[in-house]
Amino acid sequence: MLVIRPEQMRILQQSQLRQFEESMAAHLKKRFPESVLTADANRLNATISEGLRVAKTFGILDRVDIRRFLECTVEYGADFHKRPWAAKILRDPTLSGCGKME
Repeated sequence: MLVIRPEQMRILQQSQLRQFEESMAAHLKKRFPESVLTADANRLNATISEGLRVAKTFGILDRVDIRRFLECTVEYGADFHKRPWAAKILRDPTLSGCGKME
């Protein structure tokens, strides 16, 4: 029987997260080539890391929905989730992560 130790699982998860962050960076650069948030690699990486953290607080956990959340972050600004129209939706406990991003 194959046994995966917690340390091995953590390493696998970190690797998958890095791959997702890299794919998101490439996607956001392509989709928003003129954005200040995508112009600098360090700023883009920070935007993605912070976006992942914030999305999680709203129950947005699916990769497709996280991608949409990050697209909104670049399109509307890093604090778009604090704007009244967005905050109302994102804080709605009756909506799933997918429902919030719809």
